[in-house]
Amino acid sequence: MKCLLAIVVLLYGVPVAAQRNAAVTAFPELAKGFGQPDHTYGSAPLWVWHTQVTEAIVDSMMLGFKDNAFGGVFIHPRPGLITPYLSDEWYRLYRYSVAKGKELGLDVWIYDENSYPSGFAGGHVPATMPESYNQGQMLNLTKTDRLPEDTTPYFIILQKTDTGYAVVSSVAGQPADSMGTFYLFKKAYYGKSPWYAGFSYVDLLARGVTEKFIEVTMAGYEKHIGAEFGRTVPGVFTDEPNIEVQGRDNIRWTPDLFATFHERWGYDLVPHLPSLYEEVGEWRRVRHNYYQVLLQLFIDRWAKPWYAYTEEKGLEWTGHYWEHGWPNPNHGGDNMAMYAWHQRPAIDMLFNQFDEESPNAQFGNIRAVKELSSVANQLGRHRTLSETYGGGGWELTMTDMKRLGDWQYALGVNTLNQHMAHMTLLGARKYDYPQSFSYHNPWWPHYASQNQYFARLSLALSAGKQVNQILVIEPTTSAWMYSTFQSANPRRDAIGKEFQAFVTTLERAQSEYDLGSENIIKDHGSVRDARIAVGSREYSTVVIPPGMENIDRPTFDLLLQYARQGGRVLLFEEITYIDGTPAEADIQRLQKNRNVKVFNGLDEQTIRDYFLPEDVVFENDAIVQPHLYHQTRTLQDGRLLFLANSSLEEDRPVAISATGKQVLYLDTETGDIFHFPSTASGPSQSFLHMLPPAGSALFFIAEGRQRGYPAWEAPARSGAVVKASESRVERLRPNVLTVDFCDVAIGDTVLKDLHTYYAADTVFKHHGFKEGNPWNTSVQYKDHTIQRDTFRQGTGFTASYHFEIAGGTETNGLQAVVERADLWQVSINGQVVRPVPGAWWLDKDFAVFDIGAYCKPGNNTIQIRADRMRVHAEIEPIYILGDFALQPRTKGWAITTGNPLSLGSWSAHALLRARTGLHENIRGQSRATLPRETTCVERDGGHREAEWEDGWACALPTP
Repeated sequence: MKCLLAIVVLLYGVPVAAQRNAAVTAFPELAKGFGQPDHTYGSAPLWVWHTQVTEAIVDSMMLGFKDNAFGGVFIHPRPGLITPYLSDEWYRLYRYSVAKGKELGLDVWIYDENSYPSGFAGGHVPATMPESYNQGQMLNLTKTDRLPEDTTPYFIILQKTDTGYAVVSSVAGQPADSMGTFYLFKKAYYGKSPWYAGFSYVDLLARGVTEKFIEVTMAGYEKHIGAEFGRTVPGVFTDEPNIEVQGRDNIRWTPDLFATFHERWGYDLVPHLPSLYEEVGEWRRVRHNYYQVLLQLFIDRWAKPWYAYTEEKGLEWTGHYWEHGWPNPNHGGDNMAMYAWHQRPAIDMLFNQFDEESPNAQFGNIRAVKELSSVANQLGRHRTLSETYGGGGWELTMTDMKRLGDWQYALGVNTLNQHMAHMTLLGARKYDYPQSFSYHNPWWPHYASQNQYFARLSLALSAGKQVNQILVIEPTTSAWMYSTFQSANPRRDAIGKEFQAFVTTLERAQSEYDLGSENIIKDHGSVRDARIAVGSREYSTVVIPPGMENIDRPTFDLLLQYARQGGRVLLFEEITYIDGTPAEADIQRLQKNRNVKVFNGLDEQTIRDYFLPEDVVFENDAIVQPHLYHQTRTLQDGRLLFLANSSLEEDRPVAISATGKQVLYLDTETGDIFHFPSTASGPSQSFLHMLPPAGSALFFIAEGRQRGYPAWEAPARSGAVVKASESRVERLRPNVLTVDFCDVAIGDTVLKDLHTYYAADTVFKHHGFKEGNPWNTSVQYKDHTIQRDTFRQGTGFTASYHFEIAGGTETNGLQAVVERADLWQVSINGQVVRPVPGAWWLDKDFAVFDIGAYCKPGNNTIQIRADRMRVHAEIEPIYILGDFALQPRTKGWAITTGNPLSLGSWSAHALLRARTGLHENIRGQSRATLPRETTCVERDGGHREAEWEDGWACALPTP
């Protein structure tokens, strides 16, 4: 690894060979591949391996991915994994999966950890390298007015003096019980946890830890699938590695921190440690310098070794950090600085809440996505990635997914990585950040159309270059000055909110800009002919945004040189500090340049004067347009323009004037290309388009005439009358009652009315699993969990589930669904029943039992009994299926006979599935108005068919 580090600087400045597809540079290339993009532009989910993996499961799921137009998978081990991680069996199955991927034309990416965060290799790093965790990762402070009698536990002792803080820990003869103000620091350690396979997380700042992680993780992959590196195996995904502080009164430390700090800043950090807790001494300078050193150590000791390794092996390094914590530097200091070392930089965007205000939001967090796209623009990475949708819930709809994906793509993402595709829903696995991109979802048979849509967008939005003229420097180093690991100065979060509002306003105003990281500017900044350059991008305007009180010395020197050459600088904050130190004289030298302009705020006139592009003009009356997002990309022969409406309720009319001779409409749903109507006005084309809720559009504004494309026809507007057969409503599948409370009898104890989640924990704790269900929040080290499956006969338990049937209800056809039927004896009202051979519901490991003949009016009980405890014996809900309705009771529900199904309130029928009689549509516009809670997909998967045999399939979420 030392030789790799020696050449990493040379590698860093050259084009990245690992990204397999060179960027498309001209429209004919794009048009040629647009109908059916190469699979490398297809989406690739985190494919969760969290069970006993088998070749049969691999075959079934990979065929499903292929049928649904995925381009590949990321094999992601996760809690619930039974197959031992990094074992011979693991590598055998991995090798099998890569061979299957090669056969099917699916990429198979490596995920570098067993669960997350990356770095501990599922326990293998701390197990083989104790110094990765046993040297301490933090310093813990005890503040006292009396020196303790025994000072041996303390690593550093400081005493407050009239002039600062004196180090007294090494002073001989310091009397015990001395009075004064003392700061006692002892080493602190990351806590051990089942999440880290019984070990602790490791110190990624310590020398050699990353190299050990790469060795432990990658050696087996090199041996078994190394021949496919850069081919079927494109690269490696890393997930949320970090340098966080755990626990109260702690600060981050690593064994050579003080030496590294002194080498960088020329003074000793030790007597200034109180400034990291309190606003004493030169606390702004000390904090700024401290966080800068932590960041650089993280880059040098984590990012650079991985970059060097993947460059040598012909792999792409992708994955993300904890970008949602900004401006808090706890997890890493500067997200953009870390992205600079990835061949395919990435973020994650989880859940389904849309929040444009909080710096810590996921969807709606414009800053987080612009950080990603800006680094990609500056350092020539034409592919970016987002791990997305995780935790969106089982009710996440196709419309939700399109809307959230479009928003990210407009801001600069061009690889879709779905979070996640579950192998199974057995046990606690079903609760792990649902939904799942797998056969468990009702829309799964129809998902290919959306994958094809995003593949076309990925191709188009990685073509050419996004060239922005404005650089907005991120106030990250200013936030450092106000950060502590405990209670930060409120100014830190105010900086975050001010900056978030600033970039959100710019984005809503359709401004085009990049963000700038001072760490990247340090490494890649220069001044060229009154333009400031960062890597391969040059900017004519530099913006100092609200909150930027501090500027790093390398950034300031470049900015001063740029301003003296006539470059334009827009100040929305008065810079006060350089490297955390007051620098009034230097700042005055900058401000006296005539092109340095000061503003009190970002008003409409300022936006018009300084922030809007001239070659693509949005002609709507309002400057700020909520929910409208766009991206332009420059090709050799014109410009791509992508528009997205993030509103779920409102149409968004868009009027555009763009420099060019012709407008083409690229239909991302079908792959067709049309000549779009526009009006010539001098060198520009003016055109109008209406974006429906969650709608999008992709245009190419050509510099010359592109021939051979048919004219675009406007779709029918919403509300147009279409012919339909007589509507009818019928169940497509049985109704479902989930029974998720039970009574548990274990030994001599009976516990009543427990939720199944807690019931499972209770049983496992009874048998010595301190944290409860080991498949829920634990990572198995080697085979340590399954080796505990040695319980004797008589150690089992029973779980009893109760449900009510109203009098007069027909019970024929009622069925029950029970997980892992092979572990239990199942009975209904005392009658033992056996699973229907070959039958399953929702998940292939959920067995189905015929129970109708044994049900009765009133209370009914289904009991599962295990004669001996098993390590896989997770108590989970059971499900009652049938043609019934439900009536609410004071507690729970009663099964009853349903009324004939009709249009109206679905809750009156307790419906899970319905079908309408719509048989004709007008392309792209026909809709069925259904409750917001429904998941609706078209049976043909797209808008292009004139007739649908079965109309719409609509489903409420299932468990």
